[in-house]
Amino acid sequence: MALNITTLHDVLAGAHNPRTDAIILTGSSAHVTRSSLYSCVVEVSNALKKAGIKPGDVISMAYANTIDFVVAFLGVTYCRAVAAPLNAAYKTDEFSFYLEDTASKLLLLPAEGNSAAQQAADKLKVPMAHLTVSVTPDNYPIATIKPITPGLTLSGTSSRGSVPSLTDLPNPSDLALFFHTSGTTGRPKAVPLTHGNIAASLRNIALTYELSPADRSYLVMPLFHVHGLMAALLSPLAAGSAIILPKEGKFSATVFWKDCCEHAATFYTAVPTMHQVLLARAAQDYPATHPPPLRFIRSCSSSLAAPTLEKLEKAFKVPVLEAYAMSEASHQMTSNPLPKNGPRKPGTVGRAQGSVQVVVLDSNNMQVPVGKVGEVCIRGPNVTFGYLNNPKANKEAYAGGWFHTGDQGWLDAEGYLTLTGRIKELINRGGEKISPLEVDSILLSHPAVAEAVCFGVPDEKYGEVVAAAVVLRPDAPKVTDTDMEKSIKELCNSKLSAFKVPIRVFITEALPKGATGKIQRRNMAGHFMPGSTAVPAAPAASSKPPATHSGSVVKNAEEGAAGCGDGYEVVVKALCRLGVRYMFGVVGIPVTPLASSAQAAGIRYIGFRNEQAAGYAAAAAGFLTGVPSVLLTVSGPGAVHGIAGLSHAMINCWPLIQISGSCEEHEIGKGSFQECDQVSAVKPFCKYAGHATRLGDIPRVVAAAFQAATSGRPGAAYVGLPSNVLLERIPGSKPLEEVKCLLDEAVPVACGNIFRPSPSGLSVKSAAALLRSAARPLFVVGKGAAMSPGAAEAVQELANRFGYPVLGTSMGRGLLPDEHPLCANAARSLALAEADVAVIVGTRLNWQLHFGEDPRWSPDVKFVLIDVEPSDRDVGLAASVVIGDAGASLRLLVSELIAQPGLNPARHSSWTSRLTGKSRQATLALTQRLSAPPATPMDYYTTLGILRRVLQAVQGPAPMVVSEGANTMDMARLLLPVKEPRTRVDAATWGTMGVGLGSAIAAAVVNPERVTIAVEGDSAFGFSGMEVETMVRYQLPIVVFVMNNGGIYGGDRRTSILAQAAIEGANNAGFGADPPPTSFVEGSRYDLMMKAFGGREYRCTTAAELEEACRAAILTRPVRPTLIDVVLDPMAGVESGNVHAFNAPAGKSKM
Repeated sequence: MALNITTLHDVLAGAHNPRTDAIILTGSSAHVTRSSLYSCVVEVSNALKKAGIKPGDVISMAYANTIDFVVAFLGVTYCRAVAAPLNAAYKTDEFSFYLEDTASKLLLLPAEGNSAAQQAADKLKVPMAHLTVSVTPDNYPIATIKPITPGLTLSGTSSRGSVPSLTDLPNPSDLALFFHTSGTTGRPKAVPLTHGNIAASLRNIALTYELSPADRSYLVMPLFHVHGLMAALLSPLAAGSAIILPKEGKFSATVFWKDCCEHAATFYTAVPTMHQVLLARAAQDYPATHPPPLRFIRSCSSSLAAPTLEKLEKAFKVPVLEAYAMSEASHQMTSNPLPKNGPRKPGTVGRAQGSVQVVVLDSNNMQVPVGKVGEVCIRGPNVTFGYLNNPKANKEAYAGGWFHTGDQGWLDAEGYLTLTGRIKELINRGGEKISPLEVDSILLSHPAVAEAVCFGVPDEKYGEVVAAAVVLRPDAPKVTDTDMEKSIKELCNSKLSAFKVPIRVFITEALPKGATGKIQRRNMAGHFMPGSTAVPAAPAASSKPPATHSGSVVKNAEEGAAGCGDGYEVVVKALCRLGVRYMFGVVGIPVTPLASSAQAAGIRYIGFRNEQAAGYAAAAAGFLTGVPSVLLTVSGPGAVHGIAGLSHAMINCWPLIQISGSCEEHEIGKGSFQECDQVSAVKPFCKYAGHATRLGDIPRVVAAAFQAATSGRPGAAYVGLPSNVLLERIPGSKPLEEVKCLLDEAVPVACGNIFRPSPSGLSVKSAAALLRSAARPLFVVGKGAAMSPGAAEAVQELANRFGYPVLGTSMGRGLLPDEHPLCANAARSLALAEADVAVIVGTRLNWQLHFGEDPRWSPDVKFVLIDVEPSDRDVGLAASVVIGDAGASLRLLVSELIAQPGLNPARHSSWTSRLTGKSRQATLALTQRLSAPPATPMDYYTTLGILRRVLQAVQGPAPMVVSEGANTMDMARLLLPVKEPRTRVDAATWGTMGVGLGSAIAAAVVNPERVTIAVEGDSAFGFSGMEVETMVRYQLPIVVFVMNNGGIYGGDRRTSILAQAAIEGANNAGFGADPPPTSFVEGSRYDLMMKAFGGREYRCTTAAELEEACRAAILTRPVRPTLIDVVLDPMAGVESGNVHAFNAPAGKSKM
């Protein structure tokens, strides 16, 4: 979404909801809204004007990353003054230089002051004041200004209430900001930026990363640096995002992941040094089982070596996007795009973004051809109009109508920029120009190296040669420095030309860095070789781009594929990159080789007898793992059969990718074999439908399908692959290398996480307030919550800490174990009918929850929705809506409830006592029913009661239970307990029959350590009964129970009048005595089907036989594919099970 922003005033005064969070302070419960922050900023701005600050006056400030800085910076720019942020760690002489160079009229400081800054200001007679911001218990920021300099009229405290007015708004042409360059050589240059420059940059950054109100930026870069100010603070604020400010006021690796998880950060941006610190501590710090909901990681301000990028993506499992920026461009110039918007190319800094233009020029200011090295030059509305009081520098910088960055690099055919170094940092070894970045990349690829930098040192013979310094990883081998240096040089010799290999490698504990964490290459020679200074290299352009070692982010499984470079190989390697592990399907023309290619690449392929069952398996696997599995079908009718699984996944919000073959492209419209417009056929049932028309399209289409299936509310996606595309081969003698190049350009790194919107602090506060007022609260948790990382822990804390009762939908059960005293499933009717505040998490108010309507719900109930994408209807019913991932939202809700003073579970203790009492009554009644003598012939209580007892005796992981069939599924829900999330699968939202055996196979494949129980009505079993052969073929630990009652719902349940009329009608029409529509062959032997394929089979007509069969099949290890034919009383149960609304009222005719 394009941002309508022209000045910094629009950052907070834009079109976004003023009640959403703007600033989140870690270490506290403070969540400052956009409207309250805006009011505070305006009052500071008005106070500055009142004190005599005029447009164009420069106000310096020296703060850590605090809300004080945010208010001070925006307050200064709102009154049309110019902000000059300074590093609070500067020495007195440094402060003196910057205050004098910018002619500062005022210095703002935090409450504790800054002795070095104050000494400098006193010497220069620059007035000073403390500007501090406190946040009230109800999250309102209050700014206080106190003069330090005697006689200064600037003072006061901001108020609260109505939003104050702001007159004389800033103009786009007004100066807003002064930065100083880091000074590669000589004196730092002052960079003035206008409101218009900054607004253009903020638009570009927000557009590049699709920042939105759903995002949260964890801010670690210092705000006195253009990187932190623009990319981590102002761009997200302008896009409506929230900013998470660490309590420490700076980057701290020890609390980084804790803060990101607790406050649901969706991205962070940092320099490579910070990324390397996080990598070094990943084993001890990174919460791999409950990671934060990051969408991407951004790297900027110095080169990120491709091996480091690969390690980051492997460790943190999100795309890492390297960008290129500088102060003179108001920060960003280029960036690698989000995976869905184009290829991410490690080793490059991406392509020009937004309104920025990028070219590469030679020494005559002429544009060089693609692939040729020259100086990187830019222009655009974000670029400064010139350095302050430095006409010589301006003349050099703007030669030829472009701003010259001083960086050397080259552009590829798609506009991606590869940097080869600073022109003044190139190492000139006897006339050979060496790119430091190329050498850095090789050094960092050594497994023992955590940080590395190469640099030039003087040499009598060559003028300059290469040296390097490295910091080792904590787990590096314990060898001498000499041996480690030898090992590093050997690697460099194997990857680089001899003249590029460092003559010396220094092993050190730390590399010298600047204030922002950037490694200062120009200082290295003097640091490691005192008395020497690297000889600067003259600007030059090589005739060809240097050899780069960008590294490829490839899962090991890819290396096992066939390596012939055809479409089949490209498909499976793309799937490997994306983290896909399972493929279910039916092979045939043209996809047969794709299954074997998947196996070769390490993806498990399970071949089914029917595409429908395979689709249900792929859908269930998506639910159980959170990662899309593939449904593989042939063309035409096979693709159409796959729609059953596709639509099942879509309606249940489970990630799935259907990949179907299709007829050759040149035969479309000619009546080709199995020709069908498959994309049009599947579109109504999926989030994305793509079709590859050539081999090169495959990675892009597969990646787009994965992105659609996993983003936002998960669902189904479709990929069509014509046979000629699958058979197409990559030309050349090295197809494996070409395949890797193709994937590097189009497919994001393997990503097991599902990216979902982050909840806003305001909405969570609203939900917490409703819960706090509730006398009869209730949490209802669905299968969407079961899929969310961290949701189970949060649900259990809500029950254990606050005493909230929890009711699970059929597939949401297990988030709170059934045996927990606050599990309200056994008191469902009472819980729904009398709850006054119901928090609906990861499910919808559909037929399964009686549409949220009375009489099943209280007419006065207040609904709180927690969902990644709630329906419009549900939103209309809700008193409060939290849009976000269930786990992240519930964790925030827990934090908010903990932070609220006076929250007392005793307020609803009488309610929970009633529910637990009702549950005990229901449990006692069920126990008494199950302890009764077994029925003859057997009924559901007898059969499932026996299964219940045997399952309770299972040692180890809880069994997987799959159930379907009207009465069978309903009675299994009642009688078979659930202890863990995602251990129950049934017919789900649509009540789809036929899902059982496919779901059971998926459960056994993805959870082989568990025994899988499939409890099937005989009618439901009939949809996919042949899949028992699949179970035997793959030797899956599945025990199938067929509840054999002789028909759909069992015996003939028609009224005598309807039955007689049907008989007479059939006879009169000449059809004879046809059986009732619901009946099956009497005495059917389903057990013999399993016997025919070599599995284990039982037929049970008595309780004793069933008990023996259950124990033998389930408790004996290893569990073998087994089918138990359970002969039931035909009249056990009712038509349509317990879906009472769909059954005719008792005693009424169905005619």
